[in-house]
Amino acid sequence: MATNPEFGSARPPAPVRQKLSAAWRWWSGEIARLLPERFSMLRGGARVPMVLLEGDDVLLASPPPGGGEARTILGPLDDARRKVALRALLERAGETRGRARLALGQGEALVRKVTMPAATEENLRQVLAFEMDRLTPFRAEEVYFDYRVQSRDAATGQLLVQIAVARREVVDARVQALRALGANVQGVAVRDEAGHAAALDLMPAEQRGEGDTSTQRLVQHVMMGLCLLLLVAALVLPVYRKRENFIALNPIMLKAKQEAEATDAIARTLEKQVADYNFLIARKHANAPALAFIEDISRLLPDNTWVTSLEIKPVGKVREVQVIGETVSSSKLIEILEGSTLIQNAAPRGTVTRGSQPGTERFMIAAEARARALPEAKPVLEVATVVAPATPAAAPVPAPPTAILTPVPAPAAAAPAAPKATAPPPKAPGPAGK
Repeated sequence: MATNPEFGSARPPAPVRQKLSAAWRWWSGEIARLLPERFSMLRGGARVPMVLLEGDDVLLASPPPGGGEARTILGPLDDARRKVALRALLERAGETRGRARLALGQGEALVRKVTMPAATEENLRQVLAFEMDRLTPFRAEEVYFDYRVQSRDAATGQLLVQIAVARREVVDARVQALRALGANVQGVAVRDEAGHAAALDLMPAEQRGEGDTSTQRLVQHVMMGLCLLLLVAALVLPVYRKRENFIALNPIMLKAKQEAEATDAIARTLEKQVADYNFLIARKHANAPALAFIEDISRLLPDNTWVTSLEIKPVGKVREVQVIGETVSSSKLIEILEGSTLIQNAAPRGTVTRGSQPGTERFMIAAEARARALPEAKPVLEVATVVAPATPAAAPVPAPPTAILTPVPAPAAAAPAAPKATAPPPKAPGPAGK
């Protein structure tokens, strides 16, 4: 047995290539068993009937399912009748094309099991041929052989291989005799002790099917050419159709792209013009007019308060409203002015002094003007009005402006009211009203 004494101690993992090769052989063998007869013909006739030569007799190694006769005596027949008899025997086994596989008896072949290192699986045939003189009584050039890996032991890194060997002159003589009877020899199998054919083929691949007629070979070549042509068509036709569709749609897509880019440019230009036009209007709309502040403060202040000065001025980014006047209690004015809708953050400025009237205080309060909310902005294309071209008889009508923010006018007062107590009234016993 061919073993490596150092292999068991190292125990390296099997290469990935060996595992893939073994998986491929197993998978292809399983698929081959499931193929129907008409497909198995193309791969060398894996289900071709197996015949055994015993002197002048030819018998089927596997009898037909119907239980028909499985032996043909060829001794008293001439060459033509021998061919007819063999063809009739093969037809009883379901073979109508004269194909057959030769089965060797137990005394004509040597079958044994050997143990080989797992590292040799990738080149196992070459390794077996190199060690043939040590594994068998023959040299590699004297025999035909085949092998099959029966098991793999990953723990020890070894393979259990079944090998079948037969002398070349025995195999060649049997094959020539079977071909002389008109059979198309597809392989040479070896029968085991139970009489079953092992899954080994001693015939070289280049010699299988030499009895095929030129017509059969031509049919096989034509079928292979058609399959290749269909494969190329299946790959090329979708690409060609997509190319035609692209050529037909490309001008339309380019035109649509140019129109879309032109429309986008016009829309951007129009949006910029509208933004420039609405800048001042938006600034004016964001600030309430002075009359609105006068009306709101006059409505909120109590009757015992006189305003001598109302000033609205910008301070930084906001507008500040300063109210100066006299009142009975300046601290209450802060709470009153917080209820305004136009000003916020009211706070006293400076010190509170005595007013010109008895029981009054002079105050100065500053507050921030609230910014008014602008109308919701809309895209130019949504608010743009499409103006139909005028008819020749009608006068041209100017198109209305589009996408312009119109400022909301401030609520107008009923009548311009004078400021409350712009000047202190003449002195009286008590505080005077508005």
